[in-house]
Amino acid sequence: MSPFETLSSPISIAGMTVRNRLMLTTHNPKMSERRYLKYLETRVRGGVGLVGIPVLSEAISTPYFVTTGWQDHVAIDDIDAGPDPETPEGEAFYDRLLLPKIEARAKIVHDSGAVVFGQVANRGSIRLPETFQAMVSPSGKQDPHVRTQPHTLTTDEVKQVVRLFARAASRVQRGGFDGVEVHATHGYLVEQFLSPVTNQRTDEYGGTPENRRRFLDEIIAAIRETCGPDFPIGMRISGRQANPQGLSTGDVVEIVRAVEQHLAYVNVTAGTIGALDDGVVLPYVASAYLEPGFNGESAARVKSAVSVPVILTGRMNDPALMERVLNEGLADMVGTTRALIADPDFLRKAERGDAGRIRKCIGVNECHYPDRVSACPVNPWAGREDELAVPAPPAGKHVVIVGAGPAGLMCARTAAERGHRVTLLEKQDQLGGKLRRLCLDPGRAEMRSLIDGLEKEVRQAGVDVRTGVEATPELIAALAPDAVVAATGAMPAIPDLPGAGDIRTFSALDILDMDLSELGESVLVVGGLNDHVAPLAAADFLAAAGKQVTLISECFVPGQGAEPSILHLLTQRCLEQGVDIRANTRLDTLGPKPQVYNTFSRRTDLVPADSVVFAAAQEVTDFPDIEGEFYRIGDALAPRRIVHATLDGARIALRL
Repeated sequence: MSPFETLSSPISIAGMTVRNRLMLTTHNPKMSERRYLKYLETRVRGGVGLVGIPVLSEAISTPYFVTTGWQDHVAIDDIDAGPDPETPEGEAFYDRLLLPKIEARAKIVHDSGAVVFGQVANRGSIRLPETFQAMVSPSGKQDPHVRTQPHTLTTDEVKQVVRLFARAASRVQRGGFDGVEVHATHGYLVEQFLSPVTNQRTDEYGGTPENRRRFLDEIIAAIRETCGPDFPIGMRISGRQANPQGLSTGDVVEIVRAVEQHLAYVNVTAGTIGALDDGVVLPYVASAYLEPGFNGESAARVKSAVSVPVILTGRMNDPALMERVLNEGLADMVGTTRALIADPDFLRKAERGDAGRIRKCIGVNECHYPDRVSACPVNPWAGREDELAVPAPPAGKHVVIVGAGPAGLMCARTAAERGHRVTLLEKQDQLGGKLRRLCLDPGRAEMRSLIDGLEKEVRQAGVDVRTGVEATPELIAALAPDAVVAATGAMPAIPDLPGAGDIRTFSALDILDMDLSELGESVLVVGGLNDHVAPLAAADFLAAAGKQVTLISECFVPGQGAEPSILHLLTQRCLEQGVDIRANTRLDTLGPKPQVYNTFSRRTDLVPADSVVFAAAQEVTDFPDIEGEFYRIGDALAPRRIVHATLDGARIALRL
């Protein structure tokens, strides 16, 4: 019997038996079709019961571009060249373009024994990435994250989009899927019609709650007419919008009640892509700054009002949490994506009693950048399943790895699993490098599971782990390795500026495990050209401790390289705590009143401060070149982020 009995138990959806209560929710990892199919296959083989998959549809025959699906897996040029989709020639064109892809996805899921629903959607005013076509919306309101002003759909155009939703659903059906999921959330077009914030129409699609729901009602009716009464329809909807003027959970409950008779299930999610809506609201890909299972209350309210199965999503990254919410009746199923990106064998490990070996998602959202392929610091193989599937070498080598941060640990584990004899040398008494100190920040505490998991697996793989050891060239020579990997990392740099002796200076790492009274009351945080989370996180940490903080950054937007929802949330936290944030500003001199310089206005200013904390550049730890087969990885190669460090470690381990 599985230790997670409820999670592993079957459930009936629209008369179909789903083998367990775990759903791989619909998402777009932004990769080629070849990579996507292997990525999908790897995850469904992990044993999930239900799978949601995005399905592309066509453009409407107007001067602007609309899809009832996702264009990311098909070249935009193919779509632009297409004929009018509402003609027989156009429908045949899109069938030839899309049906083979849909059929291939359905086959992968069915071959693994799972049930699959194809999601049809329209991004409306928040289309990402750029398609060089106008976006659309109910009332012309700009999305605060994308910011482009959209075209307001006419009444006839709304009806045309309804028809295309039905056409997309028909293609889902003909492609062999078990059902279709209507996307009515995340700030996309259906939710834009449902919400009074984005729908100020005066025609039949605006005004009263019933009129705002008409677009959704007509989509469901059109799917029913096109696909027949027995083709199951699911719906994904936000439990709440988090905008005081938007949809409350009570409003959502009423919407779901109105359409429940047509639904096979309700998938309760939350938030928008950039987590912006008259300020910072919920992100639909929630980072570690939000509690796991934060959406449970909303799902429970929906479940109490309907009789169809309810699926809960929102930071569900632990099987014990999943089992608890199911047993407490908050939901009938659990949906997750990132937990299965981090570990495709999540469910298998839980069912066989190995939950402690699950490689848990740490919520840093490297999988959710709008302009690049998804990546995962916990699982470098995610999206690279073919490229990193390298056969084991015919003969093992003796590999010495210097440094046991995330890069060194990932390299050691992977090399040992491939049959190499690995010696891991670490100068400190603990493994984990500077990442172990970063975990002392409450907002980044979940990263500890990455280090703890890698340490456990390194030891289980038989790696000779030696801590408190200085890796001198003489020691390495005495070990007589066949290959050496330097994973010695980098540390925050404190520059030697005029006035350095007249004020206390610290690094962003120092503040995490020191007596903060040493900083004084006012602190200047220097971000330099670091465009990721470190400067904002340091300012947030200090402000939460009661310090008066000024943050300067040479970036146009401090933290502009961070995943958008994390950037927005950290910025909000800093501003709410009174942090003075100054962009385009560098530090010129230190002293009791450090002098800063605005690189745009060319003006200088003095910032009174008791101490200065640097969260800017990093200095690579010095380590000599070693003769023979020698590699540098992670920050020892070039200071970057955790996702780069673990990928470097995996890649080099596979090259050995």
